Amino acid sequence: METLYTILFLLGTIVFAYLMGSIPFGILIGKKHGIDIREHGSGNAGGTNVGRTLGKKNGILCMVLDILKSYVTLWVIFILISYTGLGSVLLTSAYEFQTELYIAIAGFMVCIGHTFPIFAQFKGGKAVACFAGYVLFVSPILFAFGFGLFMALFAWKHRISICSIIAAPSVFLVSAVPMILHYALNMNVTQFNGGMYFGPNCLLHLCYITFINIFLCVMIVIIRHKSNIKRIHDHEEPETHFQNTVDNN
Repeated sequence: METLYTILFLLGTIVFAYLMGSIPFGILIGKKHGIDIREHGSGNAGGTNVGRTLGKKNGILCMVLDILKSYVTLWVIFILISYTGLGSVLLTSAYEFQTELYIAIAGFMVCIGHTFPIFAQFKGGKAVACFAGYVLFVSPILFAFGFGLFMALFAWKHRISICSIIAAPSVFLVSAVPMILHYALNMNVTQFNGGMYFGPNCLLHLCYITFINIFLCVMIVIIRHKSNIKRIHDHEEPETHFQNTVDNN
């Protein structure tokens, strides 16, 4: 039965996270204003294009919702494993980083769902906000670093694309520090969070599963910014200005 439970939970995690990631908040916000956001601006369904087309308020709303769909998904998986007894009946129950493993799978699939949403003809965003939601869940300190760097770069360059392709890899590089500290200083998982090793916290520790998944998510972000990177190289990337070009709402 453990094998069956494990297969079902793994498949359930993958499908649930993908479907959550597929919720096209950018498109829904666009429809509220009577447009298909993919037919305006850069044609992308992410928060940046929403902001360029429908103004700062709607752009920020879209970004926050995309962060939350990732964050909420991870909370659901975390609660199922940690507080329902489900974690104890899986084949992976003896694995030290079982929770981190399923959280990583869910976080990655949210990014995939956001990038290739089944509810929007597989034409989605660039996964920056969903990646931010994953980082926020696994390490608020790391999220604070990434967010601070992102905002500093935006104040300097005024281009969201540059902020994303610098901040995301920087988060990955910095995440190596808590991972190394964990393995070098304290491998007793019961020493964290009063006995609960994994969960939203501000402590400097990351396991290798989380480190690897951050790398994979960063790769999605970079690949999705391929056209932006080319324009940046050619000095053709426009500045990001949030303004409502559709209505006055």
